[in-house]
Amino acid sequence: MIQLDDDSIITLTDDEGTEVDFLLLDVVEYDEKDYLVLLPLEDEEDEEDNVLILQAVRNGEEESFVSVDNDDVLNAVFSRFTAQLEADAEAAGLSDDEEAPEAE
Repeated sequence: MIQLDDDSIITLTDDEGTEVDFLLLDVVEYDEKDYLVLLPLEDEEDEEDNVLILQAVRNGEEESFVSVDNDDVLNAVFSRFTAQLEADAEAAGLSDDEEAPEAE
């Protein structure tokens, strides 16, 4: 599994060659695969907080990230992510006043 460091930043390149920085919020294991939950660091025009979920694919020593097209997988990964957030907040004694970000 991928190890998280404090302030883990991942830079991805979009289809147009533009680099975009993301904060790695968590790595969720689902169906024996790792999925990254990323939050864009750049200001977007969307008022909603959206996260990006990518699957980590390993080929030997190399690792790449691919988009997830299956809505069932996206929903399952996002549900595990939000459940862990809620459990962490409850353990820390924090309230759940804010809505969780939506999966993209």
